[in-house]
This record gives sequence, structure tokens and C-alpha cells, in this order.
Amino acid sequence: MPPEHFDKFDSSKPELIVSAALCLMSSFSCQGGCPKLAHVILRHLQILAERADLSEVLTATCATLADQWEAKLTELLPQASIVQQPSNVLPFSRPPR
Repeated sequence: MPPEHFDKFDSSKPELIVSAALCLMSSFSCQGGCPKLAHVILRHLQILAERADLSEVLTATCATLADQWEAKLTELLPQASIVQQPSNVLPFSRPPR
């Protein structure tokens, strides 16, 4: 799902976000590391990490994976062309624990 469609995404069902993230990760592996796909995976993980209705272990895992995908994205892109988040996507911030 392209980043510009996040505002239309039904985030009321976290299992859909988990399912989509897993599918995207598989596609990323098969496609040889597309930076745009890495960015979408990162955003899915960030959304999951921010959810208060998920277990603490799942949100912590998603937050850790988001950090790893952010590092991977930085590695995939030259320093001069870091991906800019679309204007309709809020920057990631972890909820206080």
C-alpha cells in the first residue's frame, strides 16, 4: 500500500496491519530491497508500535523492528536522498510507557 493511502487504511483491525507488514517484508526480500517498500514496511511497524490496544510484547517488538527497518532504509538510500514522509503521515514517536 503506497504511503499516500495510509489515511484511508482501516487501522481498527491490527491483525490486518500485521498481515500487511508480513506480506510486505516477504515482497521486500523477493524484490531485492526496494527502498519504497522498506519505507512502507517501516510505517506499518511504526503504526503497530503506537497502538495502545496491542500487547506490550508486540508493540515493543514492532518498535524494535521499526528501528531496524529505519536503519535498513538509511543504508539503502544515499545520504542526499533520504525518503521524505508524505505530508499526511505523522512522524513516528513512541508512546510513553
